[in-house]
Amino acid sequence: MTVAQRITVLSLHQGSASIVRALVPHFELPPAELAARLFRAPAVLAGGLPAELARGLSEVLGNAGLRVVVEPDDAPLPPPAGPTYDVALYPRDAGRFREVCAELASVLGCPLADAAAALCATPPTVLGSVSQATVDALRARFAPLGAEVDASHPPTARYDVFATDAVSLAVVRSVLEAQGVTPGEPPLVARDLSHEQAERVWKELGPRGGVRLLDHAFQRFDVSLLEAPAGDSFAELLVRETGMPQALVPKVLNRLPVVLHTGLSRADVVARTAPLEAAGAKLAVQLINFRSFRLTVEDSKDAAVAAELLSPALGLPASETRTALSRLPHTFPHAVGDTRARWLVAELRARGTRTSLVPQ
Repeated sequence: MTVAQRITVLSLHQGSASIVRALVPHFELPPAELAARLFRAPAVLAGGLPAELARGLSEVLGNAGLRVVVEPDDAPLPPPAGPTYDVALYPRDAGRFREVCAELASVLGCPLADAAAALCATPPTVLGSVSQATVDALRARFAPLGAEVDASHPPTARYDVFATDAVSLAVVRSVLEAQGVTPGEPPLVARDLSHEQAERVWKELGPRGGVRLLDHAFQRFDVSLLEAPAGDSFAELLVRETGMPQALVPKVLNRLPVVLHTGLSRADVVARTAPLEAAGAKLAVQLINFRSFRLTVEDSKDAAVAAELLSPALGLPASETRTALSRLPHTFPHAVGDTRARWLVAELRARGTRTSLVPQ
């Protein structure tokens, strides 16, 4: 008697959501549920299958980059996937933005433009409700591309609330006080809210506009050195903590303030600043998630190539961009966020165009 088989996906590994369309005819699951199981691995995709069919489907899944196992239906079920996470991507190496974008498009099974938009959003949340196995798989895939994966478990997440001039601060303070939160001064009007508090605040204030909630897990910071203690021991510490060449230290210390670390996660900020502050350094920590810039093109070896990149990135007609680049230097008035700004600077530099960023 032939024992019926089941297929269990263990990890997304190198797989993609784009395979869902091809799998739908072979599994008695709606496409959304099938995709959800892939991203919440380990999960059973199908049971009660003839052995030959199960082997054939597992081979297709394996060739598509998924890690799967075929087992008898009466084998112990895989343990529950456990907590699920929301995932954001931080492209640390701006010069590899296009590679990161292509890999994300592959994972999500979406157009490149949608992947780029997700990476440049604030925060760049790209997936929700995925398992730890998927988080691990994503980290393994994106680390070689210079991109870091941030994961947050929403029920235990902590949030900060930011307000702009577009919203009545009196209304913001009233809503926060109703949640037992003491309001601060804008733009950071509340710190360290629980998930439940954040949901209630967003329900009240989100539709009004001018308010942003930011999960601690998705926050990114620059760390600048403002003042440094005298002595060779601090110079040695600076080399050890930042990796800068010893010969560069005197120049850095003579040009303070200077950025030592860029794009650190909240946890990394604590680890990187503690040794320097303990040695007597004065530091500044700046949240960069909401930072924006205007792009100044100083000079260009090939204005046509630069225009080809800048027109879609800034949402400008090609003719307008070419005209602007015919009279350099030129500062474009359109504000761009931190990730998009870093990408444009890196890619323009690679194309022979020198640029600078003007903070908004």
